[in-house]
Amino acid sequence: MTGKKMVTIGRITGAHGVKGEFNVHPLTDFPERFLDMDRLDVYRPDGRFLAHLNLTGMRSHVGKGVFIAEAEGVTDRDGAEDLKGCLVQVSPDERVALPEGEVWVDDIIGLEVRTESGESLGEVVDVTPTGAHDLYEVERPEGGRGMLPAVSQVVLNIDVEAGFMTVRIPEGLWE
Repeated sequence: MTGKKMVTIGRITGAHGVKGEFNVHPLTDFPERFLDMDRLDVYRPDGRFLAHLNLTGMRSHVGKGVFIAEAEGVTDRDGAEDLKGCLVQVSPDERVALPEGEVWVDDIIGLEVRTESGESLGEVVDVTPTGAHDLYEVERPEGGRGMLPAVSQVVLNIDVEAGFMTVRIPEGLWE
């Protein structure tokens, strides 16, 4: 597309029936977005672009957590099975708008972590959900990694545009 890193929002899990319909498993916090889509951009699992699929139908498979899609040119079970394992991706500017003050996980990865005094603690390399809150894994400049809880007492500000977050480290957390 435009050189931007694509965002995966779903995976095609196989055929549904014999007329070319296929199942799409959502990998997004906003699965309802599939009901408003008129096209799927499909990529192979290795990241290579496969096709723009113009949709002729999309419905939720109640109770299964998947969507059943129909697309131009996919007319039989074999065609639908050929899509199995492929990823549905969108460009970052096609993501659902988040509420004020929220950011995407993939925007957090790569941010520099700074203390209130401006000292660099390293770079966020991973985000791990724990149920209660996320943990940011930070690669330290001197080597090694540390974990920071994504809570307001620790993470004071996230500035995606400027490329850093400001944190306040409670005593004993970062030793």
